[in-house]
Amino acid sequence: MDELLGWCVVANVTAVDLEHLSPGTKLWVLPPQWGDDGRDLVVVGRHRGSPGPVSQMVVPRVHLTNFRVRGIHEPLVHRHLTRQRERRALRQWESREEAEKVVEWWARDAAIYEGVNRPLRRVDFYHRLAEVLPGNVLQQWAVQDVMNPKLSLDLGEVFRDQQEVDAVRELRELLDTIATAGVANRADNELWPVVRAVARKIQDLLIR
Repeated sequence: MDELLGWCVVANVTAVDLEHLSPGTKLWVLPPQWGDDGRDLVVVGRHRGSPGPVSQMVVPRVHLTNFRVRGIHEPLVHRHLTRQRERRALRQWESREEAEKVVEWWARDAAIYEGVNRPLRRVDFYHRLAEVLPGNVLQQWAVQDVMNPKLSLDLGEVFRDQQEVDAVRELRELLDTIATAGVANRADNELWPVVRAVARKIQDLLIR
């Protein structure tokens, strides 16, 4: 067996037709580099229709699926993964365990992304649901996001089906009722446990 040069995440391009990559293309994926939670990732793979060597490029994570961890044995792949970008060294996976932990996170997000026109808005909404309860430092902004009148409830935009939309409307009604009760009693409102249950229900629906 060839020498193990390191560990890396591997993924495939989704069915989306990208300019430089064909659907299903295998890519070697480096960890997040820019503090953006890995929305854009440095990858190594072959350009569309190219029989030649692999090259390094940046791809939005929303267009990747089937994340898994593999050992790097090809020197050419390893050289491209470790090549500097914009005169700076790129962070590499520190261990197999680190890569496997991040794969769990990315695989969950990939399940959330699927089947809508605005996948990034959908995954943002998913994470905001964990922040709508009292005591969370981001609660104010989370509630604003949930109640945002510009959040599309049209099927296929952010939400896949009517069951998801109905659950979001239920959560909005609860939050509106709490707001109507006034600031003085907001933190102790008896509806917060119901809000927690509905928010978790929506998260379960979004990740199906």
